[in-house]
Amino acid sequence: MWDNFALPGFAPRKTPVKKLLAAAAALAASLLLSACGGGQGSSAGAPADFRIQVGDSSVTATWTAEPDVDYWIFYGPGSNITTTNWVTNGGRVLTKTTSPTVITGLLNGTTYSFTINGRKNGGPGGEGAPTQVAVPRLAGNNWTVGTTLGTGKLYGVASGPLLTGYATVSVGEGGVIYQTVGGSTTATATNPSAPNDLYSVAFGVAGFVAVGSNGTIVQSGDSVVWTTRFSGTSQPLYAVAPISGGYIAVGGGGTILTSADAQTWTVQASGTTADLYAAVGGLDYNAAVGANGTLVTSTDGTTWTTRASGTTAALRGITIGSTVGSDGTTVVNVYAAAGAGGALVTSADGIAWTAKPALGTANLNALRYGGQFVAVGAGGVIYTSPDGTTWTSQVSGTTGDLLAITRTLTGYTVTGANGLTLFSS
Repeated sequence: MWDNFALPGFAPRKTPVKKLLAAAAALAASLLLSACGGGQGSSAGAPADFRIQVGDSSVTATWTAEPDVDYWIFYGPGSNITTTNWVTNGGRVLTKTTSPTVITGLLNGTTYSFTINGRKNGGPGGEGAPTQVAVPRLAGNNWTVGTTLGTGKLYGVASGPLLTGYATVSVGEGGVIYQTVGGSTTATATNPSAPNDLYSVAFGVAGFVAVGSNGTIVQSGDSVVWTTRFSGTSQPLYAVAPISGGYIAVGGGGTILTSADAQTWTVQASGTTADLYAAVGGLDYNAAVGANGTLVTSTDGTTWTTRASGTTAALRGITIGSTVGSDGTTVVNVYAAAGAGGALVTSADGIAWTAKPALGTANLNALRYGGQFVAVGAGGVIYTSPDGTTWTSQVSGTTGDLLAITRTLTGYTVTGANGLTLFSS
């Protein structure tokens, strides 16, 4: 945070670099604190209910705010960060925060500590709240059943950053759309093309895009106001995903559509007439999977090639993850797809695929990588894997069908039948 701060009058050739940087950090911190301690302001008491909730590479800080109080959060490695020692302990400060505040970029398995204080009208900070200690952890191994959203099937869920805050959008039967921004959930009863079902939603360069029956496509830049877009097809669209430079939507009869802005969509020749249920995109690689083990790939989103998947089971989820190579340092991509009867296929390059032992017998409906691979399916089944090879069954806390999964700032959100939601952090 302070790496570029320069101290006039210091002689770098005579002063050790570490001492110079430490002095710079201390002075910069002092200037930061003193700059906000003048004027007619005053200190304020720390919130009594300051709490830290552990997430994946993150934590969420919550408290009850008092009117006209600016809250600063101090945090860093170790178990004893305070408002006075955070600089010398390699800590950081977040100024003028609001509850909840999500702090990201933390290392899983590392101990961090957090405190908070308050000030009014630019006054000096008051006494810090009791230090809270937390150790971020890999998400996907611990699950909590969340608030039920309606009574229908929630076929799709996606998350992304908006100007109003980080948002999670769930879509489903009857065109229902739920949006959660800053911890508050609201519902749009039906989409602009109601009563068409919505089967999938994705976040990308133009915000959220949802697709569904009869070629329905709706788009929103704020997750609240949705606009119908012309798809050029009446086929059901079962999935939408962000790709490099735009979006891809796939559906019935081998339908593939691409768009750079979510407004104008182009029909692509997929080379298959099989229904396509899921898609994934990355730099110079796009793929879609579907009925009878169908798997097609493309480097540009326009020219598609059919690949042998190694299975005839319907594939309903596909994702791209990473793992450490055999040398212990190189990071390599791992491609995985899953589907009916626990079917699992993987690939090292996205081109040559190999069938793996099935993950149980339940149908797997969605697959996501966000630090580890997570597959969800019928009867509440959840499987996780660090590398796409070794899988572990997790306790979901439900027997309801799980239909979709997304990675959030702090972990994963899953949606399913009967308005079911699950969370892991």
